[in-house]
Amino acid sequence: MSVGCAGLLRSAPGRRRTGTDGPRCLPGRAAPGHLRSARARVERAPPAAGLGKVPLRPPRAGYVHVHVKMDLVYGLVWLLTVLLEGISGQGVYAPPTVRIVHSGLACNIEEERYSERVYTIREGETLELTCLVTGHPRPQIRWTKTAGSASDRFQDSSVFNETLRITNIQRHQGGRYYCKAENGLGSPAIKSIRVDVYYLDDPVVTVHQSIGEAKEQFYYERTVFLRCVANSNPPVRYSWRRGQEVLLQGSDKGVEIYEPFFTQGETKILKLKNLRPQDYANYSCTASVRNVCNIPDKMVSFRLSNKTASPSIKLLVDDPIVVNPGEAITLVCVTTGGEPVPSLTWVRSFGTLPEKTVLNGGTLTIPAITSEDAGTYSCIANNNVGNPAKKSTNIVVRVPPNLTVPQEKSPLVTREGDTIELQCQVTGKPKPIILWSRADKEVAMPDGSMQMESYDGTLRIVNVSREMSGMYRCQTSQYNGFNVKPREALVQLIVQYPPAVEPAFLEIRQGQDRSVTMSCRVLRAYPIRVLTYEWRLGNKLLRTGQFDSQEYTEYPVKSLSNENYGVYNCSIINEAGAGRCSFLVTGKAYAPEFYYDTYNPVWQNRHRVYSYSLQWTQMNPEAVDRIVAYRLGIRQAGQQRWWEQEIKINGNIQKGELITYNLTELIKPEAYEVRLTPLTKFGEGDSTIRVIKYSAPVNPHLREFHCGFEDGNICLFTQDDTDNFDWTKQSTATRNTKYTPNTGPNADRSGSKEGFYMYIETSRPRLEGEKARLLSPVFSIAPKNPYGPTNTAYCFSFFYHMYGQHIGVLNVYLRLKGQTTIENPLWSSSGNKGQRWNEAHVNIYPITSFQLIFEGIRGPGIEGDIAIDDVSIAEGECAKQDLTTKNSVDGAVGILVHIWLFPVIVLISILSPRR
Repeated sequence: MSVGCAGLLRSAPGRRRTGTDGPRCLPGRAAPGHLRSARARVERAPPAAGLGKVPLRPPRAGYVHVHVKMDLVYGLVWLLTVLLEGISGQGVYAPPTVRIVHSGLACNIEEERYSERVYTIREGETLELTCLVTGHPRPQIRWTKTAGSASDRFQDSSVFNETLRITNIQRHQGGRYYCKAENGLGSPAIKSIRVDVYYLDDPVVTVHQSIGEAKEQFYYERTVFLRCVANSNPPVRYSWRRGQEVLLQGSDKGVEIYEPFFTQGETKILKLKNLRPQDYANYSCTASVRNVCNIPDKMVSFRLSNKTASPSIKLLVDDPIVVNPGEAITLVCVTTGGEPVPSLTWVRSFGTLPEKTVLNGGTLTIPAITSEDAGTYSCIANNNVGNPAKKSTNIVVRVPPNLTVPQEKSPLVTREGDTIELQCQVTGKPKPIILWSRADKEVAMPDGSMQMESYDGTLRIVNVSREMSGMYRCQTSQYNGFNVKPREALVQLIVQYPPAVEPAFLEIRQGQDRSVTMSCRVLRAYPIRVLTYEWRLGNKLLRTGQFDSQEYTEYPVKSLSNENYGVYNCSIINEAGAGRCSFLVTGKAYAPEFYYDTYNPVWQNRHRVYSYSLQWTQMNPEAVDRIVAYRLGIRQAGQQRWWEQEIKINGNIQKGELITYNLTELIKPEAYEVRLTPLTKFGEGDSTIRVIKYSAPVNPHLREFHCGFEDGNICLFTQDDTDNFDWTKQSTATRNTKYTPNTGPNADRSGSKEGFYMYIETSRPRLEGEKARLLSPVFSIAPKNPYGPTNTAYCFSFFYHMYGQHIGVLNVYLRLKGQTTIENPLWSSSGNKGQRWNEAHVNIYPITSFQLIFEGIRGPGIEGDIAIDDVSIAEGECAKQDLTTKNSVDGAVGILVHIWLFPVIVLISILSPRR
């Protein structure tokens, strides 16, 4: 028995199918199924792998009735038969072919224009297209359409017929129509034809007016535009007449005819420039499609006069109009201007006018109004001159108010801190305002008032607190307009909150073999029943329990060891959630605290390297085990590698004890990053990091330090931030030409006009008694005896100039640096010393780093400038004659200062790299 693809992919009449319905029959492949004919029947066989069940038609009549129960063997034989038949030939089976023929009323048919067919028909006629197909089995036919309205759909009864018939065809039904035929053999056959629907609507003339004023020429220009518009296919042609006169472009200088660029083929504008008496006339516009499809020309007329004007109207009603149901309402719209007389129409913003509406010109009446009739009604006036005029009013039909609470919205359960919305659903027109208040307590609402208003029935509460639990009342206000008792409803709010506990986090630092007790306290919770707690160390459960009357729970550790260190969590739980106390128990030492008020670089008489005196204190050294050493890390700024070594510590470190360590062999002028980590038997503690930068130190161990204030940084002298004004660097050659005479030096100490010195300017706005303080660099001292104070003496000398009748006071102080800062008076002088430089010498005996401070105090007037120059510090005591005789001045006092402090041991080490 030979079975092919007959009837493959055929469907019952009226069933829609797509080009992808079911598998496609290919040469050598046939879909299994059941075959039927008038004389033969083949029972359904199992489908071959990968093929669906598709109904097949017997290849030809004349088969005898055969009932074959096909199993897997028969199916394989059947597939083999089809394969052999495909190889030897398909016999009478043939793929589909299709062509489209037309009937009905056609204006024009263009055959095979660029392989497409165009069928032109007049709107309102009947379109009839027939799809002629060949092929066996008989192909299934389907009509589709594109290039038309997306909403344009065929009925099932027509798309699968050979003939497509559309009576009273409309313009939107134009487009490309496709006839598709398929029978499962080969590819579907498709042919198309484009249907072009011709039409011409009545033209419409609108008038627009432009008035411009040219002030320079004192005249008015009045121009009128007559716009003619008609919808058509094919494109329309327009012609204008004034009376019987045909108007053409260029025939009248006062007339211009043109098409706007954006409406070409759709609009024809007649422009009347600077209106003349003859321009007031009857105008007609004729629209023509050149009698295609026997479509006649259409014409519209308009009379232009000196009274032509756009419409204006007025509504004789209020806005809005609030009425009760069942009442009759009348809306009156009257024209207040416009020529020709405008036509009036009423429209509704949403939907059509109610069927019971009575219209009489500009009067609209709605008898027995209902709530469905509410809305916005607009009166529109149009006379094709300018833009239509529009006035609107809103009709509100009252509806008695009603309040309901959604079932799931009361009681309303929330948590403290959340945002919650209480809802009362309100109906009624106009919609009444809802007033919210507390129903169970005479307390204020969340905003502090006794009542809160809501326009949508929703009360929004932000950051809910437990005090807000209770009953809330919502009720309607009297704004609705009905004389009815206010409606009200109740909403219950339940605020739950998990336990609030303290401390939320606490770090406990404690040494080994010591005891510690952690306590977690409940501050507040709701609900308070079933309060339980659990203690954990990491994930390990330590203890659980339930609260009775106490408000806290404790967990002790009698002796700390490495196994006891870690994060302890205490969770206190109720229905709303859990509060947690966390305790970090550790034996790590606290971070050291760098001491920044130090004398920074230590002087070395070497050109390429410098040393740095690093100082720090230890935070809470007694909290953990004894610090046995510090790990010191140092790296050059911008580098990745750390050089590390340990600094051994003997004995216990006291709180506030200043520890000093000298960094050596640092390369000038590089900056370094320093990291300091305390070490205990527990291990490493917290580290701290600082950056040290090179600055040129002043060396008290050279034979002589000298500063003449000639360089740009004035020998690292700085201004004191606590004084009233500053010292000024100056030379006689560069001083202000408006300087005060009879005061100040006329050269530096050496007599040079170009040499610099430091002085205080006492002119206005300076006041008597104001101070200027100049600070020297910090001078570092390295004690010779590590177990006691140094006996090193230094000779401090400087030149000073005090000339003028208003000279005040010049003081010199010695400031010693350490854990505390001490200033000691070293030298002082006051009063006019004449127009000359004087020299002072003072012995000093510092035992720690120090600074020298020059303090100038302004006298009673502007002639009180004080200057200093050539400051020197030399190792060794001053010569006796310098202290007593050289340029001695009355009022100058030399003070030998002996200050003894506990010595600071300076450790000097060479850093070695740690790998």
